[in-house]
Amino acid sequence: MKTKPGKLLAIVSVLGIGAAVLPQLCGQTQTGGMLPSAKQIVAKYDEALGGEAALRRHTSSTMKGTNEVHGPAKAVTLPFVFYASAPYLRLEKVSLPNNKGEVLNGFDGKLAWSLDPRKGPAIVTGDERESVKRDADFYYPLDELTWFKSMETVGVEDYEGQRCYHLHGINNWGKTNDHFYDQKTGLLVGYEFDSEWRGGPGLTHEIFSDYQKIDGVLVPMKQVVKIKSKSDGDWTVLQVTTYNSVTFNDVHRAVFTPPASVRDLASKGKQHSTS
Repeated sequence: MKTKPGKLLAIVSVLGIGAAVLPQLCGQTQTGGMLPSAKQIVAKYDEALGGEAALRRHTSSTMKGTNEVHGPAKAVTLPFVFYASAPYLRLEKVSLPNNKGEVLNGFDGKLAWSLDPRKGPAIVTGDERESVKRDADFYYPLDELTWFKSMETVGVEDYEGQRCYHLHGINNWGKTNDHFYDQKTGLLVGYEFDSEWRGGPGLTHEIFSDYQKIDGVLVPMKQVVKIKSKSDGDWTVLQVTTYNSVTFNDVHRAVFTPPASVRDLASKGKQHSTS
């Protein structure tokens, strides 16, 4: 189970709220010992989650909970359900306030799409489509390094109060995405990546915590997104995601079929591109 940068911040756009500093590169710890490689750290993470066999035993999941989205004046709580299935299937349903309907985001293995009752359907293309596909990778912890052009261990440092290995990554479409893994447990603590904040360059932390073992796999039941301007250094909590229920192997593939309006839009796009 995972949720990655772009996915949680995309939920913020449901309410229309606008949405890495590199350390010195080093090859040793402060005590002089050699740092483990990114491959070794990610392998330890996979084992900490439960191991490859436990992860692959599951082929789909249903996750339910709430997103507490913090705006300039107040926070709004949005119920959600996320469906996922191997290898690259995902559907997100986020309920709008005041019974205004649901915002849907999906990936059916090929098509990345969204449907907002206030804006209508949209098809996602380019690098954003690749990001959506990555987020739909059901076995992302096992596939993680395949999504990166490079991933290097650059140091050991404090990240959100925990001593972590810092991995500096450049993903396959050229974006910086740094990962932080607890030095003792091996578990993912969070991501750090560049973003926009209040009209200027920003830095985002996506923090994973409250791991619980569910059907043989550790799942982070809480995720917090913090963001700050690169100029003022003050962190602001943007979103808190809490999972109330996680179940495995309970989703039918038909769930991931895009709505008719999305299929119609995709069909028109194909006709236009071949005309």
